[in-house]
Amino acid sequence: MIAMLAAVLLALAAVHPASAASDSSRVDLAGTWDFRFDPDSRGEEQGWHKSTDSRGWVKIQVPGSYDQSRFNNLLYQGRAWYRTTFHAPRANANGRVFLKFEGVTIRSKVWVNGQLIGKHLFPYTRFEMDITDAVRRDSPNLLAVLVDNAILERAIPDKGWRGWWNYGGINRGVSVESRPPVYTESVAVTTRLAGSGAWELRLQLRTRNHAAAVDGSIEARVEDARGRALWSAVERRSFAAGGVTETLMTTTLKQAAAWSPESPALHVLKIRTVASGQTHERTMRLGLRQIETKGNQILLNGKPVFLKGVNRHEMFPGEGMTVSREQTRKDLEDIKALGCNMVRTTHYTQDTSFYELADEMGLLVWTEIPAWQTRAETLEDENVWKQYGEPQLREMVEGYRDYTSIVIWSVGNEFPSEKEPVAKYVERGCALVRKLDPSRLVTFASDRHDRDISFAPVDFLAINEYYGWYYGKLDDLGPVLDKLHAKWPDKPIVVAEFGSEAIPGWRNPSPGDSGTSDYSEDYQMKLLTSHLEQIFAPSRRGFMAGAIIWLYNDFPNPSSFGRLHPPVISFTNAKGLVTQDRQRKRSWYEVQKAFQAAR
Repeated sequence: MIAMLAAVLLALAAVHPASAASDSSRVDLAGTWDFRFDPDSRGEEQGWHKSTDSRGWVKIQVPGSYDQSRFNNLLYQGRAWYRTTFHAPRANANGRVFLKFEGVTIRSKVWVNGQLIGKHLFPYTRFEMDITDAVRRDSPNLLAVLVDNAILERAIPDKGWRGWWNYGGINRGVSVESRPPVYTESVAVTTRLAGSGAWELRLQLRTRNHAAAVDGSIEARVEDARGRALWSAVERRSFAAGGVTETLMTTTLKQAAAWSPESPALHVLKIRTVASGQTHERTMRLGLRQIETKGNQILLNGKPVFLKGVNRHEMFPGEGMTVSREQTRKDLEDIKALGCNMVRTTHYTQDTSFYELADEMGLLVWTEIPAWQTRAETLEDENVWKQYGEPQLREMVEGYRDYTSIVIWSVGNEFPSEKEPVAKYVERGCALVRKLDPSRLVTFASDRHDRDISFAPVDFLAINEYYGWYYGKLDDLGPVLDKLHAKWPDKPIVVAEFGSEAIPGWRNPSPGDSGTSDYSEDYQMKLLTSHLEQIFAPSRRGFMAGAIIWLYNDFPNPSSFGRLHPPVISFTNAKGLVTQDRQRKRSWYEVQKAFQAAR
């Protein structure tokens, strides 16, 4: 039977765009895969994960959002299957092999050569699976992935989620990586100012050994952009059989350039683990920066910083959530030109290319898990916390803390934080995030304003408000900010969302003070200008720490239709400063003037 399956796989490999055998330690699986919908959830029972039959399967590009493929099945909620073949890397022949996903929406199950490897329960975050025991080193391997973008009653996100298009599929990259039996699997970096231009560097390393006990070494090296060594150290270690070894390494870097939005200097950190004559290397970019709060201010590298930013949805017409690196670069260049120093990734972790480019370009980043308007009964459910809350927060922090640009972790957005069960979730979530990464700020975005009872554990208050759009009038914002400051006098305040929708070319020469049905560019400009003036007011300079506009780009939203929503933008949230295809609205230029003039 095994020989027969191997023969079938060899035949399948001849017609599939499977990876060629590689001597390197990594194989990229991007390309054309097989695909089929499974609306009746019969694929597992019928053995689709081990089948090589081509009937019922069509071709699809990976990575990609299947909603944007030629199937055009935009409203599909449910199961779908992906299938391809691959060759394992030949490097580290006696080591471990890992399958790495950069993001799948929402849940996924993975099989290799018909063997179930594991499942993943939440969207957007990167994850990996050990496939060593299932993979063949000298012949093609069959990979099957079941994805499911149905919204569950009790999960994160839950049924309260309807804020953006539920793009399904393997939206981001997939690769296979080999490692020797002993390798350093994670590096937690903390950088702190040490005075006189010096920086304290702290590395917390976690090294895993899949083999017998062995002695070895770990070397850490920091280089500047020109490759010149700033520091290096070697520690001898004993790696226990089948165990994990924790290593703490510290040093002080003198006269090393700091990272900031004005000067995003990046160094290179290399970690080299040696055991039994085999070497594992990790290389990451390192920015020296410190983020903290002091009284009513947010401090970056010891100096007050005001967050001038935009929210960004990672979507583009025809690409869904698989936005190219080139388009991401264009977006971030445009955001920098706007005068921003901050981007909030709404409301999920984005592709690694986004964080890499933010590191390079000097953009501070706020990122969060998709606990978007999650219901109180969901957040108080202990099973939800154990299955979806704690592991999702952990995966966000541990999976993305390598990026210097990330300075804020968020535990959610617009849930009912005036309720006690949600306050307990916020307290528990913030405590977990701080335990995993005490070097960054933690918060959540609230739309409950002065009714909120969940602000105590956060580093700063973050409020979403739409005065003059969904409710109230334009000048209602200032008094609300003053009231929040009076209630929480020792915390900085950031307005994390504010805005109104606008259709390019729509005009209203005399916009009013409340514009629920005013979709003109004139009203959007008036609202944004009014809110920025209230946020930047001299009387509030002592406690206001940020203005983050909703949002940079228009995006697809299944809830945006009917009532007063103009048919021309049905199923679109049009609050962007640019359209979905990145054409600037008139408000872009007004915001640029305001941001460049502020602070």
